[in-house]
Amino acid sequence: MIRKSLKTARLFSSHSCVSKTRIIMNNSNYSSPLMLVFFGALVAVLGFIFTSMSMNSTYGQIEIPTDKNITSPNFNGTVGEDTEPKPDILYSALKSDTIVGEVLNNFTYPIESVLITASVYDKNGVIAATGDTYTSDYQLKPGMKSGFDIYLDEKLPGNSKYTLTTRFEKSNEDKPEGLQLSVGKNSKDSKSFKIVGEVLNQGQLSANSVRISSIFYDKDHKVLDVDYTYTNPDIISPNKKAPFELSFYTDNPEKIKSIAINAQSKEYSLITKNSQNETKSAS
Repeated sequence: MIRKSLKTARLFSSHSCVSKTRIIMNNSNYSSPLMLVFFGALVAVLGFIFTSMSMNSTYGQIEIPTDKNITSPNFNGTVGEDTEPKPDILYSALKSDTIVGEVLNNFTYPIESVLITASVYDKNGVIAATGDTYTSDYQLKPGMKSGFDIYLDEKLPGNSKYTLTTRFEKSNEDKPEGLQLSVGKNSKDSKSFKIVGEVLNQGQLSANSVRISSIFYDKDHKVLDVDYTYTNPDIISPNKKAPFELSFYTDNPEKIKSIAINAQSKEYSLITKNSQNETKSAS
C-alpha cells in the first residue's frame, strides 16, 4: 500500500508538472504577438537612447561651417593655470604679421629656453591667429634682456588684441664670460640695415654655435625689430676670432636709433667688462 501510494503520488506529481507546462506553453503561444510588440518597442527605445548618447558625446572634434565661429566661455578671466613667477615682458607690439618685443630676466638666477606664445583676437574677441618663438639668446642672466619676434603667417588689422604667455627653464649653471664682441660700422639704405663685427673667444675651450643677437630701438627706445645671426665659422677656437654680418630688410631703417647687441655660445657668455654690453647708437 505504501508503494502504491508513493507511485500514485509520483504519477500525480508528474502529471501536475506536465499540466503546468502545457498551461505555460499555451499561455506563451497565446501572448506571443504581444511579446513581439513589447520586444520591438524595447529595441526601438534602446536604439533611440544609444543614438542620442552618441550624438551628444564628444570625440575630440567639433564640426562647424566655414563662415561661423565658436567662442568658449571665459573662465576666471585671464588668470593662468598656475601662479609661478614669469619673466617680465618689457615691451611688445603687433607689426602687421609679427609681434616684436623684449623680455627681462627678473630673477636672481639665470634662465634658458624662454618661450613666448601669442594668441591674437579680432575686434569681436574671436581668436584669429597664434604663434610662438624662443628669445634670441640661449641664456638670460639676471637683469638681462632678450628680444623676440613671433611670425603669425597672416597680416592682421592694427586694432587686433593679443595676449602673451611665457615659459622657461632654470639654468643648471651660469655660463662664464668668455666672448669679446667688436662692432664695426652699420649701414642702411631705403629697405635694409646691416651690421658687421667680430667675436674673439677668450675662453679655454672652443666656443660652439656662436650667436649674435640684436634688438633695434626707435628714438623712444621702443622695439622696432629683433634679429640674430652666427659667426662665420660658428665654432671659434680659444684665442681665435670670427666675423659676422647681421643684415635684414626693413620698411623704415631710418627709424632705428640704437641697437642692443649680445654674443653667446653653448659654453660662454659675453664679456661685459669695459663697456661690452652697452647699447650701441646707430649712425
